[in-house]
Amino acid sequence: MNALLVGGLSHRNAAVRSCTAQHLERLAEVMGMARLLSGKKDLTDRFLIAVSKLAVDPAQEVRHHGRNILRNVAPNGDFAKMWDKFAPRKERESLREVISKVNLKERT
Repeated sequence: MNALLVGGLSHRNAAVRSCTAQHLERLAEVMGMARLLSGKKDLTDRFLIAVSKLAVDPAQEVRHHGRNILRNVAPNGDFAKMWDKFAPRKERESLREVISKVNLKERT
């Protein structure tokens, strides 16, 4: 996970960011949302910052994977608490809109 976050998250090439997002999505499925949101500062902090960047990325493929991760993590009971604690302040408003859209699509 460290290599994905350090190397691919802020890469200039959208294809690299897309592969990073895809691998993070798969990693989140394998590790489980409860473990990712366990509250261990380093893991939870870095994961939520990465997901917040992916969900608002300019490239559509990257946003797709970021929003899929949000869709999977949002139903977790600890998500709201961890979100307020670790998500970057400047991106919270735009990400709240993304989360509400994801939740609306999920309900329909």
